[in-house]
Amino acid sequence: MKKRKSFGVKLWLWFAVFAAAIFLVLWLLQTVFLQSFYNDMAIRGVERAAKEIVAHAGETDFTAVIDKAASENSLLVFVTDMQGNILYSADAYRRLYGGTRQAEGGTDNPYHSGDVMNWEKGALRNLPYSYESLIAKLKESDTSRVGFITEDNAAYVTGSVLPDGNVLYISMPLGTVGGTVRILRLQLVWVSVLSLVLGFVLAWIISKRFEKPVAQIADSAKAIAGGSFHPELPRGFCAELDELSDTLGETALRLEKAQNAQREFLANVSHDLRTPLTMIKGYAEMVKDISWSDEEKREKDLDIITREADRLTALVNEILDFSAMQSDGVPLAYSVIDLSRAVRDVIEQFAPFCQQNGYVIETEIADGVTARADETQLKRVIYNFIDNAVNHTDDSKKIKVSLTAWGGSTRFAVTDYGKGIADEDLPYIWDRYYTARRRQNKAAVSGLGLSIAKEILTAHRARFGVDNKTGCTFWFEL
Repeated sequence: MKKRKSFGVKLWLWFAVFAAAIFLVLWLLQTVFLQSFYNDMAIRGVERAAKEIVAHAGETDFTAVIDKAASENSLLVFVTDMQGNILYSADAYRRLYGGTRQAEGGTDNPYHSGDVMNWEKGALRNLPYSYESLIAKLKESDTSRVGFITEDNAAYVTGSVLPDGNVLYISMPLGTVGGTVRILRLQLVWVSVLSLVLGFVLAWIISKRFEKPVAQIADSAKAIAGGSFHPELPRGFCAELDELSDTLGETALRLEKAQNAQREFLANVSHDLRTPLTMIKGYAEMVKDISWSDEEKREKDLDIITREADRLTALVNEILDFSAMQSDGVPLAYSVIDLSRAVRDVIEQFAPFCQQNGYVIETEIADGVTARADETQLKRVIYNFIDNAVNHTDDSKKIKVSLTAWGGSTRFAVTDYGKGIADEDLPYIWDRYYTARRRQNKAAVSGLGLSIAKEILTAHRARFGVDNKTGCTFWFEL
């Protein structure tokens, strides 16, 4: 059974709701609000026509203006005197001149065009019933112009007193859209039903198309979480899902690398912890059983125990320090330091080891190089870079340390002459526990040295990296 909150169900529901909302808006606009829209537009049109007619009152083309306005706007127009005698009338279908009750003056009537048409009695349109309401409202009004909708909402009436004292009456029916509304309502019923059915089917098809690759990606993610780092990821549906699949695939590769690195770390740490612990235990038993009475031999054995304990402590401290950096960040105490002296101090720490094991550290250190940094933390980076080079150089046992400065920048670099790093390993060398190359000596290497250096350099906002051409050169710039 499909979950109610699944991607396909939600997409289908949202699409269906969107389609229903569109048809609801159309229904309201075409039926419920159509009459209101029509009334508003009609009233504005009548008012514009009335202003145009009033503006031409008394001009020679006054009747032509009335005829044009009535024809273009479907209006019924009357011009009467204050006694209700029709002086002129027009509508959208025919023009009538004169009236059943002609104003005094006969052919001198200014609204008489001179070509009187002799209509039979009763052929002329009578004044509508709303005419009396217009006259009453004009008499009550402080202005010479009024407009209103009739009580039965059948028409809009507007009128005004013309400059010559006559009355302009204009009306327009408002109920003519009712039939159209009924037709639209019936059509919309069928259109809405058919469109909603089609919309629901289309939404279902689209949701299934989208749901399939998303479900495949979800299954692949579950497979990765279960330890299968090479799932089949869908591609080709859309660019966004292809990008998600690529990202998930890259994540799977990184997880696999991290898992392998963690296993290697556990193996390394287990070996590095076991070795000093075994020696401490062995020499402690020797002191207890053999050399406890031989002072010279006992002192040598105790020195070895102390050295191995120090080695074990350093390894554990490195692990704890990296864990603290990951959780709380790297605490920095900035000051202007003599970087040249700091590099030489670190190299001096390797002197006993180099003399004992035949290693050579070539130096190219500029004098007087300063930088604003945390000296203790930066020395740790320098130490880790040199220690990494010592562990991975070739049989020549030579490494090179350089410090140069130009402009406002300082560059520190350590080069070993080992076999280098495989290209596929380069993106991961700064990851914790990752040791891509075989160690050349027996020193304890946890795989955290470069990770710790990365944390410290990132906190300093320094640039850093590795050049993998002749051997390996690890560097940073301040």
